[in-house]
Amino acid sequence: MYTVDGAFLTQRVSGIQRYTLELLAELDKRIAPGEVELAVPPGAAAPAYRNIRAVQTGRHTGMLWEQLDYPAYLRQNGRLGLCTCNVIPLFGFRGIAVVHDVCYRARPDFYTAPRARLSAAWHRLQYRAIARTCKQIVTVSQFSRSELQKYYGVSPDRVTVVPNAWQHMQRVAADEGVFAKWPQLRRGEYYFSMSNLLKNKNFPWVLQAARSKPDAVFAIAGGGDLADAAGEKGLQIPKNVLCLGYVSDGEAKALMANCRAFVFPTLYEGFGIPPLEAIACGAPRVLVSDTPCMREVYGPHADYIDLAANHGDVDAVTPGHDAAAVLARYSWAESARRLLELLRSSDR
Repeated sequence: MYTVDGAFLTQRVSGIQRYTLELLAELDKRIAPGEVELAVPPGAAAPAYRNIRAVQTGRHTGMLWEQLDYPAYLRQNGRLGLCTCNVIPLFGFRGIAVVHDVCYRARPDFYTAPRARLSAAWHRLQYRAIARTCKQIVTVSQFSRSELQKYYGVSPDRVTVVPNAWQHMQRVAADEGVFAKWPQLRRGEYYFSMSNLLKNKNFPWVLQAARSKPDAVFAIAGGGDLADAAGEKGLQIPKNVLCLGYVSDGEAKALMANCRAFVFPTLYEGFGIPPLEAIACGAPRVLVSDTPCMREVYGPHADYIDLAANHGDVDAVTPGHDAAAVLARYSWAESARRLLELLRSSDR
């Protein structure tokens, strides 16, 4: 019997948290009552499930809860753990971990600021612990599976690929009010990106693309004040770039559906879900970096940016075709089926 680490419920929903929420919702449809349960930190609200039992436990929050209270609950109740966010308890953990990517190990050049170096050290410690202690590991792509083997010697037969999907966007109502909020955005005429200043997101490439195409508008969504943060790092924001800050799911859906193209020039991903979401929302084109991971996920269905030669030209891309065809390759229902098969086969 598995108990899921519910620390993700205290975090803002990004790709990793979304992955967990969607898989649990699908697992809940397929399991017997009590077959999977969710351990929840004090004060955290769990979704309403039919068959997954949510149990509030412990007295700490944050990292202390995850490292002390959660493993204590597992030991006391004879449960195996399922940790879905790249982190496990460092001592005495038995169970399965999800590693979405090993960027902290593969690209240490991305993490040079003191806080970033500390975060990288913590995650590399976690990767080693997961590789050493977990009988089975889940990841989101064959690329990430190969990275686990390359950097941590994890045998491929210990790694199950359970990919991301896109059906959650079907439940989101497009918020067309975003165009009243930002009247500079004319439907079908702007380029849209979702980014931050993490180096793997390659934010400067989008800025260079905007400089190369001064008559076009580039809209960039990202939490916090991206423009101010970029200025602090010496990045100049061109006048044709709109930094939208945090946008809701509904606003993101409207922006994706009405853009000229969705731009995702990432340097490193374990999967890269935003372009898949953009396709699901009806974006007419998606431009992604030409990397092994993006090729695996998007196949011939995206326009590819050769980052070695293309330093900011949205027109100089290798065109794809039939973008919507990629949607048939991924579903949360199929991913949950794969995960449940693994849970049941390893619950011995």
